[in-house]
Amino acid sequence: MILAPIQTLEIQHAAQKQFHRIVLLHTGTVVGFYSQDDTCYLAWFKGNEIVETKVDELACDVFQSPAFFHFQNYAGLYSSKNDMVLLYDESNKTTPIRITITNHLPKIKYPNFDRPLSNYHTAGNTDTNIIPILFTNAGMLPVYAANLEVNVDKGTATWLDLEYWNNKQLIALENESFDKPQKPCTILHALNKGGVSFLYGIGDRDGGYLKPGMEYSELSTVDDKGTIKETLFSLGRLSKEGKKGGKECTFSSSGRYAILTPAFKSDDWKNKQQLLELDSKQLIALELPKELSDYRVIDHNNEMFLLVNRHPNLVFAGTDRIVICVGK
Repeated sequence: MILAPIQTLEIQHAAQKQFHRIVLLHTGTVVGFYSQDDTCYLAWFKGNEIVETKVDELACDVFQSPAFFHFQNYAGLYSSKNDMVLLYDESNKTTPIRITITNHLPKIKYPNFDRPLSNYHTAGNTDTNIIPILFTNAGMLPVYAANLEVNVDKGTATWLDLEYWNNKQLIALENESFDKPQKPCTILHALNKGGVSFLYGIGDRDGGYLKPGMEYSELSTVDDKGTIKETLFSLGRLSKEGKKGGKECTFSSSGRYAILTPAFKSDDWKNKQQLLELDSKQLIALELPKELSDYRVIDHNNEMFLLVNRHPNLVFAGTDRIVICVGK
C-alpha cells in the first residue's frame, strides 16, 4: 500500500510537551494527550484549528499520568489515583462528563499488604463502549488488562473482568485481592473488537523490554479468563542467532489493523512497517513518500492514516509534526 499525504499539522512548543499518545478519531480530528509541568492536557487538531484542554480534575505527572482512550468520538481519561473517568465530547472540548465507576478492581496480594493496581498511560482501542485499560505490576510496564464498560447516558462505568497474559483461571472481581502471578508478561496494547479481546504481549525476558532475553512477542486473541485462544502473528525474538529482530505492535483506532513496527533498523523488514489486517490475517507492506521516510504510522481510522516524526520504539521523542495520509 502506498501512502499519500493530504494534511500536515505542526505541534507548537513540542520540546516542552511529553506526549503519551496521539490518535485519529473517525471524524478526522487528531487528539493528542500530553504532560507539561505536572499537568495534563488534551490537544485537538482539526483543519487549521488547534484547541488545548487543561485537565484539572485528575492527578497527573509525567511518571504517573491518567490512561488516555477514545470511543465514539469521545476522548477519555481514567485515573487509578482518583478511580474515575472523564469524557470530553468533540463538540464540547472544555467541559468533561464525569463518569462514576460502580465497582472496584481487586488489589494485588502481597505477604504483608495488598497493593492497588496502577494504570498505564495508554489504554487499548475499541469499536464499542468497552475499553481495555492496562495496569502495571509495581513497575513501568503494564501486565494486566481490564475491560471497562462505559454508559454515557447513565454516567456510569463498570469493570467487566481483569486478565493477565495466559492466566489459567478467572480473577473474581468481588474479591478484595488476588494472587500476583509468579512471572507476569507485559501487555503493551489491546483491542476490543466485536466483543473479542486482542492483546500484544511480550514475555520470558530477563533484561526488560527491548533487551536481549525477551524470548517472544505475540499478537493473540484471548478469552474472558485471559487464556490464549489464537495466535495471529508471532512478532519474533529480539535476539536470534546473533541478529537483532522483533516487532512492536499497536492496534489501529479503526480496529481494522495491527500496526507492526521493527524494533531495530537492522530488522529483516529493513526498518519498514507493515499492517496485519485482523479479519483476513493478511500482511500489507507500506510504502511512504521519500520525504516521510523517517516517519512512523501510528493510527488508522475512516480510511485515513496518521503519521508522526521522532517516534522510536513506541515513544514520542520530541514529535513536532503530524501528517495525515490516505492509502492508494
